Amino acid sequence: MDNMRSDAYNEIKHKIIHFDYSPGEKISEKTISSELKLGRTPVREAIIRIEREGLIKVIPQSGTYITRIDMSDVKNARFVRSCIEPRIMVDATVKMTSQVRNILEDNLNSQAKASASKDADTFFNLDQDFHHEFYKIILKNSVWQWLEINNTQLNRFQKLLLKEKNFNWNRLLAQHRQILSAVLNQNIDDLIFLVNQHIHLTLLEKQRALDDYPDYFKN
Repeated sequence: MDNMRSDAYNEIKHKIIHFDYSPGEKISEKTISSELKLGRTPVREAIIRIEREGLIKVIPQSGTYITRIDMSDVKNARFVRSCIEPRIMVDATVKMTSQVRNILEDNLNSQAKASASKDADTFFNLDQDFHHEFYKIILKNSVWQWLEINNTQLNRFQKLLLKEKNFNWNRLLAQHRQILSAVLNQNIDDLIFLVNQHIHLTLLEKQRALDDYPDYFKN
């Protein structure tokens, strides 16, 4: 039963963040259960859990809806990341191993392939994995898990940017490469600057996303 709960939660959340379920869309336990081939009980429990995270809203006498992206939550999540992640990266400079370096370099090579083919889902997942690896190397995986729960609106916004026709994927990839280089070279001043620049990049594209997907955002 626990596995079914986790599967339902992970699948539904993935579909929301990757826009298989659109902001504002009405959903139902019955339809989701059929799609995921899971029972109604784990799906219902997953919906309750995801509602607490702000991705689903249940309106009495109306139905269950995917919430729209709240830009104030996006900005708050970005602020939290900008406070935490530079420290994570700095601490990772003295914990780096050849094994982790290989993992990160393989990740960047895969990012380049996903960028070339404009595979937004794969690129987004690789981007997440890249950042997650630094938390794991300094034994702060629980911090990453906390961020994943509380940064859902930021994750949705970042994924939406990858849907933008003219979004510069290569700039994102170049920043990842520069961050890894600064970590490997233990260049602390450059690293802090690069991480903050990278975290703030998403909001530079804010207006284009708002213009192209106005129905996806909370008024």
